[in-house]
Amino acid sequence: MEIDVYYDYLQGFLTAEVEFPSEEEANQFKKPDWLGEELSYQELSNRSLAHMDEKQFKSKVSEEMLAHNKEIIEKLLNNYCY
Repeated sequence: MEIDVYYDYLQGFLTAEVEFPSEEEANQFKKPDWLGEELSYQELSNRSLAHMDEKQFKSKVSEEMLAHNKEIIEKLLNNYCY
């Protein structure tokens, strides 16, 4: 799993990328509680974020989502970073 944490006007936002070598392994994946919804083909995918300016980003992301992401970032830092 690859986790991207953003800075500048994307501060407080994060995405996680999970890839599998087979459909069978993907179907066996147990999603962690903190992992949210699938964004690959949605407006907040990594590709979309790369082309988004601050005004566009703020129109698509709620303060509630950023607060939730901040909690997740803190948990990840406390539990997985050494």
